Amino acid sequence: MKFLILSAATIAAVLFAGASAQASSSDAWKEFNANVEAKCAEAAGDMFRKPQVAVDPVGSENFGLAIVYGRSREVKGRAAMICIVNKKTGVVELGTEMSNDLIRVRKPKDDDKDDADDAQSGSE
Repeated sequence: MKFLILSAATIAAVLFAGASAQASSSDAWKEFNANVEAKCAEAAGDMFRKPQVAVDPVGSENFGLAIVYGRSREVKGRAAMICIVNKKTGVVELGTEMSNDLIRVRKPKDDDKDDADDAQSGSE
């Protein structure tokens, strides 16, 4: 009986520790991704009027990955560039600007507008 109680307590402790680690891991990812977004926006601030950042939620093994896009000061139109952040050192690197002739860069759809359009058309 004592063994059964000890085993149940051990299993409960392991499950609780795993759930806590998973929750803190999720919070750490959110914090890291927010850091990638801020660093990339800052690094590209001189190149775009209002830089917007789309962060890869996982990145690669060694880097946080993002695409920075917006109205380019240089090409006078919409453009994008790749941004990487070293996970160990925090060093930020930017690729070159890719304009619409190389990659199609569009403003993201407004979710609220899409919902209104769907309601008018009768689709969901």
